[in-house]
Formats: sequence, C-alpha cells, structure tokens
Amino acid sequence: MASNPPFADALARFVLEHAAVRGALVSLDDACRDILDCHPYPPALRQVLAELLAAATMLASTLKFKGALIVQLQGDGPVRLLVVECDATLALRATAQWKDAVAALPAGASLAELAGGPDHGRLVITLDPKDGGPLYQGVVALEAASVATLIEHYLRTSEQIDSRMAIAAAPARARGLLLQRLPGASPADEAAWTRAAARVESLSPAALLERGTAAELLQAHLPDDDVRLFKSRPTRFQCSCSEERVANALRMIGKAEVESILAEQGLVGVTCEFCNRHYTFVAEDARALFASDRGAIPH
Repeated sequence: MASNPPFADALARFVLEHAAVRGALVSLDDACRDILDCHPYPPALRQVLAELLAAATMLASTLKFKGALIVQLQGDGPVRLLVVECDATLALRATAQWKDAVAALPAGASLAELAGGPDHGRLVITLDPKDGGPLYQGVVALEAASVATLIEHYLRTSEQIDSRMAIAAAPARARGLLLQRLPGASPADEAAWTRAAARVESLSPAALLERGTAAELLQAHLPDDDVRLFKSRPTRFQCSCSEERVANALRMIGKAEVESILAEQGLVGVTCEFCNRHYTFVAEDARALFASDRGAIPH
C-alpha cells in the first residue's frame, strides 16, 4: 500500500481534544521557492522572507473575512521595505527593497538588523477586508530577536491571545507551527497548554523541517496530546497584478505623465514589484487609455 505524500504547500488546522487549545501547521515548499526566485534576494533577506511567509500564512488562516493580511517591515537600514501578503485563500506574494549592505549580513540576521536597528524600523501588520470595511493595523516594535517571538508579541498585545509559534526556514522552504490558548480556557486546561506550549518552544529547526504527513508531524511534535486534525488547505504563490490593474494605475498618474514617458522612451513599461512580471504599453495602447471616459477598471 502506498504511503501518504509528505505534508507540503499546505496549512492544516488542529485542536487539542478536551482542551481549549487550537493550532496550525504550515509547510511552504514550491510556494516559497517561487516567491523567493522572483528577485535576487541576498541570503539574509531570503531567510526572513521565508519565515514571514510562514508566519503570515498561519495568521491569515485565523481570519474570519475574505480580505488579506499584510506584514510590512519599514526601516532606514539595509532593508528599506519588506512586504508579505497572504489572502483568505492562502495565496501568497512578497517583495522587498534593499541596499547592497544587506549582502554582508549573516543568513540568520534579525528583522531589527535588516531595518537598521530596533529604533530605526517597525513591523506593521494590516488586516484589509477588501470589501470596503475599515483597515486594522497593529504595530510591533522590533525588540525580539526572532520572527516567531515578534508575532507572539503581536498576538498577545493586539489579539489578547496567548500564543506560541515556531518557524524554520531552509533554502526555498519554510515550515511553521502555531499554538494558541483560546479565550475562556478553564484552569483544567492549564496542564495541556503548559505541556504543549513547552513542546513548541523547544522545537529545533531541524525537527520542524522533518518530512512526513501532517498527522505524523503533529504526533512527533505534540506526542503527549490527543490532536484532532482538520482537512488541509493548499497554499500557493499568486500575484494579483494584471494588465488591467496596470492600465488603471497609468490612468491614475494621468495623461500628462504618460505622455512624458512616451516622449522619453517611446513606450511605457511597468514591472510588478512582487512577481517581476513586465507589462509594456506601446504609444498607441498607452494613449488609448485616455481616449474615452470609460473610467477606471475595477480591481
């Protein structure tokens, strides 16, 4: 009998039976590689992007709306800007802007080091409903050394949920495990939470990156608990850019600016910062965007 395939490019949620504790396990394989290969990211930046992709996916899996979760690092150091986005369908994309100095940083450099120091940057987590509802933003100080600890702090202060998170990244691959103690947990749940949280805290990167099915991995990571595993959801790299969106952006910058670009270059070229796809509008097509009052193309 053939064995089940290893857990890959998927997120699986679970609960501990008889305890108010929930969690999520994610593995990003092809999705992580495809995103990181869009740009020549230096090793330190690739490592952090992979970890943030895993963190964003686990956070997005807990959302109750159809929008997107965006994690953004802003700083004045080697990395000026970093953006990771995951929507409700677990479609992912990411991008970053960096200086040459980031190449000198070790692969395990912290977000604070990438941003230029804890006082020179901040991590912003945005919940965008995408349906006209209000945005929610939480700001996380770059005080902790690891991405997992920073996200734990965000969940504890912004969501009032006690959480433990473990994240590991290998070349073009990321794995994450999230454990949360649900509000209203009774004193009887204390033992289960303490035991499971200690297991997550002690997980080594090598153990977290081991191959196996979701059930096998959770049994290995939480051997003392009765885990109820729910159906896995696929994760994937998917950029939301399109020719229509680029055309809409050109309309927004205005006819005068587009004519200026045409006069200088003879065409208008736009490259997506996320997937690196290039869109080209020859003069005729660029001018046609302003030939009628059709209005903006909807997102």
